Amino acid sequence: MEHNYISIKSLKADYRQKKQSVVALESVDLSLPKGQRGVIIGPSGCGKSTLLNVLAGLNQSYTGQVLVDNQPPICGGKTALILQEYGLLPWKTVWDNVILGMELRKKSSPEIKEATQKVLEKLGLLSMAKRYPVQLSGGQRQRVAIARALILEPQLLLMDEPFSSLDALSREEIQDSLLKIWEETRVTMLLITHNIEEAVFLGQKIFVMSSCPGHIVQEIENRMAGDYNLRGRVQFLEMCNQLRSCLRGGEYYAAGA
Repeated sequence: MEHNYISIKSLKADYRQKKQSVVALESVDLSLPKGQRGVIIGPSGCGKSTLLNVLAGLNQSYTGQVLVDNQPPICGGKTALILQEYGLLPWKTVWDNVILGMELRKKSSPEIKEATQKVLEKLGLLSMAKRYPVQLSGGQRQRVAIARALILEPQLLLMDEPFSSLDALSREEIQDSLLKIWEETRVTMLLITHNIEEAVFLGQKIFVMSSCPGHIVQEIENRMAGDYNLRGRVQFLEMCNQLRSCLRGGEYYAAGA
């Protein structure tokens, strides 16, 4: 039987705005099997980031059941969160940014060196190890953020619009890199995006959210996800158009249904 690494039932979550409590999520049900790639897409302000913060253990203001590997979410541990703003320290080099988590976990110097070399090489960053964030392109900075997360060998990788500031070609390159990383690690991934093509390319499961207070209005199984040659195919474009219609309030119908 397939094990759901993420299991959410009847989730309701709030956030604070101008000293008032605002309902961000209501009646959210979501499950994602271990080792799968999920994508959340929906209108701005529908609570997508709030949902990720709950899963990351950063927002405890919720009711309902939220389980990550059969346990309530906690900050840190087996979960890594990558944000749109990269979160790199400008006064630290690429190398020093990447090793932060391992230093906090009191890993030995040989362990840190070996793991850092391996992850930087995998992401094409080893030659840039002594550079500072200001000396990197947006795509390179995002790769550093991914490296900093991956070095901790997370079981769950959460990403909040990680590629939104990149140009189209850089975005596709880093999507391909992320897919290769998943193929090697089989880490469970849940990614927020506003980009329909990105959702179809990466998401084995695509969750469409309503406007605020957000809930899941459609869950789509996407068997095409992860094909490096998918972009530009008729089936890919058809699914993107279907998903676009769904986001506008229509129903999603799988091809051939």
